[in-house]
Amino acid sequence: MQINKIVEEIKKGNLVITPTDTVYGILADALNKEAIDKVFIAKKRENKPLLIIMTKDMLDTYIEDISPLEQELINRYLPGKLTILLKKNKLVDDSVTCGSPLVGVRIPNHSGLLEIIQRVGHPLISTSANISNQETITSVEKIDPDLLKYISFIEDGGIIKESSSTIIQVKDNRIQILREGELTPLIRKEYSKQIK
Repeated sequence: MQINKIVEEIKKGNLVITPTDTVYGILADALNKEAIDKVFIAKKRENKPLLIIMTKDMLDTYIEDISPLEQELINRYLPGKLTILLKKNKLVDDSVTCGSPLVGVRIPNHSGLLEIIQRVGHPLISTSANISNQETITSVEKIDPDLLKYISFIEDGGIIKESSSTIIQVKDNRIQILREGELTPLIRKEYSKQIK
C-alpha cells in the first residue's frame, strides 16, 4: 500500500479508495466535517449513518460508557470483521451518525489500514466504495465513474474476496444482530443465551 500518499490525501480532507479486510472502501478523515459531507455526496447517501474505524487504543478518546459486555465483545472479536454500535462523545460529529448518539465502530484486521489510522492520528470514515444501494466493490474496475469524480487516490489491491462485517448493538445486556456477516455464526454460538 502507498501509505504515505493515502495519509497525505486524507489529511488534506480528500477521499481515497483502498482494499480493506472486507471489500474496497472509501476512507476519509472522520473529524473533518467537509470530508464527511463529501462522502455523503459521493455515495449519494441520505440519512444513513457512516461507520468509523480506529485502533483499539483510541476507543477511550472517542467512545464513552462502554459496558462490560461491549468490552468483552471488543476484546474477543476486534480487530476483526465486527462493527459494534457504541456511544460516541462530542469529538465525533453528529453528521457521521445522522444525529444518533451511537456510532458504528470497527477495528480492522489489516496492518496497512491500522498504520494509516495511527499516522492520521484519529478515526477514519470507512464505507464501501459504491454508490448507496449498489453492489459492493471487489475490484477497482467496478467502481462507478460517478463516484470516481470525488476520489483523489485509489490503491489497487487486485480482486478481493467479498465479506461483510457483522453489525451488532448491545442493549439491556443483550446482543442484537443488526446485519449478518462472517462472524455472525460464531457470535450466535458463543453468546447464544445473550442474543436478543
